[in-house]
Amino acid sequence: MNRSTPIASDVDAAVRRLLAQASIEIAARDLGDAAGLAKARQVFIPWTPNLDASAMIAATARARELGLAPVPHVVARRLASAPAARDLLGELHRRGAEAVLLVGGDLREPAGPFHSSYELLRTGLLQECGFAQAGVCGYPEGHPRIADPVLQEELQLKLAWARSHGLRLFVVSQFCFEGAAIARWAAGLRAAGVEVALRIGVAGPTSVARLLKLGVQCGIGNSLRALKGRLGSLTRLAGTHDPAEVIREIAAARLAQPALDPLSLHLFAFGGMTPTAQWLSRSAEEPANMASG
Repeated sequence: MNRSTPIASDVDAAVRRLLAQASIEIAARDLGDAAGLAKARQVFIPWTPNLDASAMIAATARARELGLAPVPHVVARRLASAPAARDLLGELHRRGAEAVLLVGGDLREPAGPFHSSYELLRTGLLQECGFAQAGVCGYPEGHPRIADPVLQEELQLKLAWARSHGLRLFVVSQFCFEGAAIARWAAGLRAAGVEVALRIGVAGPTSVARLLKLGVQCGIGNSLRALKGRLGSLTRLAGTHDPAEVIREIAAARLAQPALDPLSLHLFAFGGMTPTAQWLSRSAEEPANMASG
């Protein structure tokens, strides 16, 4: 049963906790700007099309050198073979990654035997290479090319396989702009028996124009319309998105529905590492004064 609406001071404290524990997704090229982040903060490194495996390994090592906890993406459809997957996972672990995020990938034709992250997971290569935990993807507003029942079934398959093979999974969600939609999605997972940690994706400070483009590409429909409604005028469309409002909504939902835990925040640094780190520092100090976006 939900609690009554949380009071502002409780929400402020919940925001602080979310920001203190937040992981950050950062492009490999921006790692040099991450030196000011709190030590041991998790940084997720996407395996973008312009990076080869050696560059991902180097980025992982660089993040560890900075005192951060690297979580590199491993894209199943980009792996040419099981030995290639073993080599990559082994090197990522040796260079300091204690977890990876498994991604299926958008390649129309896979480079090797893996069509999905589940197929890669089932090989047992993660455990063989020393990993005890891994992330998988979640989609609060669905996936543009995969039906919701298929997404739900595959997530349950991944969780069941991991439980039976000693691997600890967590779920990282696609970014979303509507706290109510996120809470409904998280509550639906809990009702379906999903007990693993949820990391809620939120876009950090980013130009609105870039964010709208990314939202369309990722199939974020309803909350994208909600974002446009909040922005209103074309003048605001030329500005910068501030994630404060949606984070406060997530914090309030977490207080009102304790069953959503374990739940944390995952910031996408689409606007670059420096603006994201500066915003994070300001907001953690004064959550009550976070701009309303």
